[in-house]
Amino acid sequence: MLNYNPLFHPFELPIQKLFAHCVTERPLFFPPRLGSTPGTTLAGTFGTALWSAVCHSNCNTSGEPHCQNPSECVVPWLYKPYSKTQHRNFARPVLLRAIELEGTEPVDVFTLEVTLWGRHAIAAQEAVKDTLKKMGELGLKGENELVRFNISKIETAPCLTLAQQIKDLPEVSSVLLEFQTPFLHKEKNEEGERQFHTDQSLPIISILGNSAYNLVAWDIEDRELSLDGKNRHYLARDARDRAWKAAEELLVVRSHLSSVDIGKRYSRGNQQTMSLQGFVGMAELTGDLKYALPWLLALSLAGGGQKRAMGFGSVRLWLGR
Repeated sequence: MLNYNPLFHPFELPIQKLFAHCVTERPLFFPPRLGSTPGTTLAGTFGTALWSAVCHSNCNTSGEPHCQNPSECVVPWLYKPYSKTQHRNFARPVLLRAIELEGTEPVDVFTLEVTLWGRHAIAAQEAVKDTLKKMGELGLKGENELVRFNISKIETAPCLTLAQQIKDLPEVSSVLLEFQTPFLHKEKNEEGERQFHTDQSLPIISILGNSAYNLVAWDIEDRELSLDGKNRHYLARDARDRAWKAAEELLVVRSHLSSVDIGKRYSRGNQQTMSLQGFVGMAELTGDLKYALPWLLALSLAGGGQKRAMGFGSVRLWLGR
């Protein structure tokens, strides 16, 4: 398996943040709408702007666009990356969030926080910056109208691997997880059907296991390793099992979680209507944090659950000494 260690190598995955400071042409506000959030609007506008700003071929059709030159173009790595080995889409490695747009009042300035997740996304950051500028030209649809914006400056944070960020973490006695946007986590019920988790209890074991599995699967894809689907699954499963074991040593000492129902949303990709249910809130964890902390950090940086590229599953990590 090319000497790939799923308990070590995934933490070599690099992460970089960009901060685009934006000024709108008029106040911008996103009223509550079923099936829509500021995150879904940002993700949709980014996808549209990406094809317009970066693609120079005739790929952007009226339906779901498909790249005609994937071996040389950066678009497939930034827009719904598809693994030919595992035959599935990965979540976009470009995560967008603007906290000011999630408020209850119109704003005329906001900061667009952009997380570039992986080697290909970081290498393509100039294309990402061009796309952000194109987003401003296209505008964001607020109260039934498009509001354009200009980017006054873009700040670039240092590029650090997960291992480098883990190394700088202090010793902690507790961790507070803040689920800032709806966390869409599915589990099987007694009948074997997969349903969104909306209970007060925090399914931390399943959440960390899923996070670890997806981290390894994405790192292998991002490295472009020559591994078949079965071997990729085995490696990702090993990381999932280790994360499960680490999470079993954690104690949820307090939590305040609330169920959220965003309504239904139509997916152009699979031409189906999906329900969007999950939870928000906070949970404090104690216990043996040593082996769980790396997976918790990965969760906070990448987000978790489903539809994270659409702004769902943003998690903030607070460390208690």
